[in-house]
Amino acid sequence: MLDPSERHLLTDALRPPGGHRVDVAMATTYTVDLQSVLLAPLAMAAYDHADSGLDAATPVALLESVRRHAEHTTVLCQAGGVHVPPTYPRLAAFAEGMVAEVEPPRGHTFHPKIWLLRFVDESGTRRHRFVCLSRNLTGDRSWDTVLVCDEEPTSARTFDAAPVAAWALDLLGSLVRPLAAAREDGLRDLCAGLPGVRFSVPEPFTAAAVVPMGAGADLGWPLPDESAAWAVISPFLEVSALRRLPRTSGRRVILSRPDAFDRVGRRACADAETVVLQPMADLASPDESLEESPRGPTEAGQHGGVPRGLHAKVFVWDDGVGTSHVLTGSANCTGAAFGGNVEMAVVLSGPTATCGVASVLGDDRSGLLRLTQPHEIEEQEPTADPTYDLERRVEAWHVALAAARPRLLVEQDEDENAYTVRLDLSLPPDPDGFAATTTVKPAAVANAPAQPVGGDLSWGPVSLHGLAPYLVVVTEAASNGVEVRRDCVLVCEVSGAPDDRHRRLLRALLARQQDVLRYLMLLLGDLGAEALLDRLAATDDDPEAAGAGGAFGRGFDDLVLVEPLLRAAARGDEALGRAHRLLEDLRDETGQLPQLDEEFQTIWRVVWEGASS
Repeated sequence: MLDPSERHLLTDALRPPGGHRVDVAMATTYTVDLQSVLLAPLAMAAYDHADSGLDAATPVALLESVRRHAEHTTVLCQAGGVHVPPTYPRLAAFAEGMVAEVEPPRGHTFHPKIWLLRFVDESGTRRHRFVCLSRNLTGDRSWDTVLVCDEEPTSARTFDAAPVAAWALDLLGSLVRPLAAAREDGLRDLCAGLPGVRFSVPEPFTAAAVVPMGAGADLGWPLPDESAAWAVISPFLEVSALRRLPRTSGRRVILSRPDAFDRVGRRACADAETVVLQPMADLASPDESLEESPRGPTEAGQHGGVPRGLHAKVFVWDDGVGTSHVLTGSANCTGAAFGGNVEMAVVLSGPTATCGVASVLGDDRSGLLRLTQPHEIEEQEPTADPTYDLERRVEAWHVALAAARPRLLVEQDEDENAYTVRLDLSLPPDPDGFAATTTVKPAAVANAPAQPVGGDLSWGPVSLHGLAPYLVVVTEAASNGVEVRRDCVLVCEVSGAPDDRHRRLLRALLARQQDVLRYLMLLLGDLGAEALLDRLAATDDDPEAAGAGGAFGRGFDDLVLVEPLLRAAARGDEALGRAHRLLEDLRDETGQLPQLDEEFQTIWRVVWEGASS
């Protein structure tokens, strides 16, 4: 049953099993926001506050998780599918290589939402996980589904991972620009290890199979011509797909959004129960009012807010002889989803009594249907939606801009800490004339002026932090009395930035000894560090204690950092190596560590040399 009272978090799906760490991870998504990109490594590092979002995470924990996991985590999104952040997160500099754009098939979209993860334990044994969602990697609070399947070779009910590997590997040929060699090698190695892997089938289902679409693996329409009953949950509908649903004399249910029903008309949904979510189902909490809950389509160009409402995509059908099937993933009930888009879904099969239409939906007293209400479609025939059509055209323009591979060229100013950034972009064909109403600016430069696209564009002076590979694009379009505004971020190549940019940014973030010691305690993973971290935080917040010397004024021994260092050396795990890499990255141009006093550096040298000998 799709029980709305059972909530699942993506952060739970990304956490490694006990005794394991994330070795390599690959995600696909239609749209993505940079805050969610930062949250993924936080979950992989298994920090408790990952469930509460970035606001609850300490800066040190967030920085450490991003530095640890960004190099082996890659997020593929549709070109032009990165949301514009309200402000550019300072820690995003350390995750800049994680996001790569995919150029979708012409006239279609790159729309899959999956995670492929490989975990390793201390012995090097590998385990894999496959996560198939309807949710993009964004801060949406919409109603979605998630399917989590772990590698379980001894389970009696499993399905083959090889089709997932072939599909994922093919995606690498559609990237707007090549990945860094080490990152691509990691993804190829991940895919190469999947053939032969068996993922577990969740109860109460008895069988499963992946349904890859696009990317060279199109299995066509997955539903049968006839069934005993069926149900469709989809926020977007098209007449062509509705007409292909199985013929049946039994129950037919379509759960969608009011605007989607209005576009297809009453004839396309004839003889089916048409239902929508109740308005109260959109509220994030009982105290939130309807006026505070924004509504509107989640994938129709709305990049600025936190979308709500129905976003799940589920097809259920009963075969009439005791078996039912559930298709879940990224595919809407549209012709494009099954006829050209890049999508991923899984079909799960099991007994009708526990997996059929009635069981999955429940009724008006239990299950998902208790949050729905009937919807009467006013028009018999389909209704044109010029706003939606214009949004799709503007989106295609942004895809074309991304595919033109914009570059940001960096030039050093007279001030060694200031730079000028120039845009190198050859405009693609523009039959709609959108270039005339399109502006661009660097995403990481606060208060940077937006300039009309085209011509010789530059911005300066720009700080080291502002040399990020992201370009904000805004297009305002009008056609037939309809106006649309769409913004996005394009991933750019940056040429001419200092080679040590990230090390210099790291030194700026960890400029005080307190900051470095907090980070070291986190890296060492010592169970006795929590009280020390609390003491450090209290000292920072107490000006009187700080004026008297604070915790650091009482000497290094009081900080008992010697014991965690020695315990890490005795364990012989990766903790001490991570600490060493941090300190090496913090060294300035002369090789010194100005943030740390000589007493700490002496103790560190003794411990490191002893552990290395």
